[in-house]
Amino acid sequence: MKSIRLKATQLAQICLGTFILVTLCSCNRGYSAWEKNKLINGIEFEKIRYGLKDNDTTAIIGYLKANTIIEQYPCAADWVHFTKDWKLKLFRLCNKTTINNFEYCKNSWIRFTQEGSVICVFPEKTLVQGFKCIGGGGPSGISTSFYKSGRLNYFYSDGDILVDNILCKSDLFNNIGLHENGKLKECTLAQDKRINSINYKKGTRIFFDEAGMVKNMP
Repeated sequence: MKSIRLKATQLAQICLGTFILVTLCSCNRGYSAWEKNKLINGIEFEKIRYGLKDNDTTAIIGYLKANTIIEQYPCAADWVHFTKDWKLKLFRLCNKTTINNFEYCKNSWIRFTQEGSVICVFPEKTLVQGFKCIGGGGPSGISTSFYKSGRLNYFYSDGDILVDNILCKSDLFNNIGLHENGKLKECTLAQDKRINSINYKKGTRIFFDEAGMVKNMP
């Protein structure tokens, strides 16, 4: 059971990207038919449809005809997702913009969580608060998550990196997590390491509290 939970932690953000891709490519089951060339709430859509369950709208998916300002965000002519209440959920930036105290570059894919924090797919490798975060791949690409404060939460590095004197492994199966104060929260060890008088083997997924003490896997 523990190994299954570990893998789920490491692959969480990749799975998120897969979820977005599946949403974009979903078949008609559970959705209304596409409506073409629609003007709704002042927004021009090339096409739009609605997620349905028991005749209730659960989500709204559209493709913008042109770059459009929605909820003060510069959305590119591309896929855009809304909640059932028309709250912006997923979009691509057509210009750089600041969200929750962090400036995201043009062509970043932005996804809002229910709590209002951001999960982003950068268009390319991007330096964020001192860390090189992998990007690319469109809405289903390699994601970087942030706290609502704009501080870095989880990311994939372009290589093994030293964080708080811990050499962290980073590849598409091993992300790195930080506490909101910037201290290391979790990672996979890139080498054998003695921490708090205990020896840990390379490849161990390890978790820290905000004081830097090892804690049990959540």
